[in-house]
Amino acid sequence: MINGELIDLVVGDYEARIASSGAMLVHLRRQGRDLIMPFDAEAMLPAGWQGKTLLPWANRIAGSRYGYVGTEFLVGCNEPASGSALHGLAGWMDWQVADDDPSGPDDGAPRSRVVLELSLLASYGYPWSLEASACFELDAERGLSVTVTATNIGAARPAPPVPGAPEAGGEPAPAPYGVSCHPYLTRSAPLDDCVLTIPAAEVLDVDERMAPTHRRSVEGTDWDWREGRLVGDTQTDNAYTALPEGAWEVSLRGGQGKPRRRHELGCPLGAGLHRRRARSPRRGR
Repeated sequence: MINGELIDLVVGDYEARIASSGAMLVHLRRQGRDLIMPFDAEAMLPAGWQGKTLLPWANRIAGSRYGYVGTEFLVGCNEPASGSALHGLAGWMDWQVADDDPSGPDDGAPRSRVVLELSLLASYGYPWSLEASACFELDAERGLSVTVTATNIGAARPAPPVPGAPEAGGEPAPAPYGVSCHPYLTRSAPLDDCVLTIPAAEVLDVDERMAPTHRRSVEGTDWDWREGRLVGDTQTDNAYTALPEGAWEVSLRGGQGKPRRRHELGCPLGAGLHRRRARSPRRGR
C-alpha cells in the first residue's frame, strides 16, 4: 500500500478511513456524503498534506532554521518555493496500529476506533525523542473524535560538533512542540456559497514566504469569521489565534439541507484556514 495500512471505521451513519502513513484521515462520510475532501488512498498520494497528523510543528519554519534556548537548529527544507520546513517530521512516517476497537473486526462487527503510535527519534534538527499517539474514534452522535498525544522520552546531549538539546537549569530543555490535524472540509455546494464560522479574534499576517510576521486583530477585516459569513471570493492561507478558552468549534454550512460541518477542538492556541492564495488582510468587506 502506498499510504500504508488502511483502517475502516463504521458506526451508525458515519464511516471513516484512516491510513497509517502520517496517521492520515482519508475520508469521513455521513449517510454516504463526504464531510471532508476524500482521495483514493489505494492508488494516489494526498494533495497538500490532506488529512495528515502534523508534529512536532505545523505550518512553516522560515528559512528551515529555528532558535531555541540560545541554540540554532537546521531542519530539512521541503518547500523550496518558500525555503521553509513545512508541517513537521511525522506526516510521511508509517505509524503503527497499536490498539483496535475490541468489538471488531474479529467478531465480524465493524470497528469504530483505532489507535496509531509513532516513535519519533531524535535527529540533528530536533534532538528530542517523542512517543506519539493518535486515536481516531467514531460516535453515532458526535461523529469523529481525534486525540493526539506526545511524550518526550529523552533528549540527546550536545557533543560538538554534533548538536544536541540545549540545557536549561542544568537539565535538557523541554522539547519544543506543536501539533495539528489537516483535513479539508467540504460541502455539497461550491465553497463560495458556504458560510464559515471561526471564533478567532486575531490572525497571523504572513510575508512573501508565507511565514507569520505578526498578530493583528480581525476586527473590520475580511478575516473576521466570528459571527459566520459567506466565504464568497475571500482568499486566505493564514493561522488564527486569540480563541476562546476550553473547547471551541469551526463550522461550515451550506449545500444540501444546509446542516453544519463542524470541527470541535479542545485547544485554545490556533486554527489554520487555507483557501486559494494568501494575501494581507484588507479593511472592509
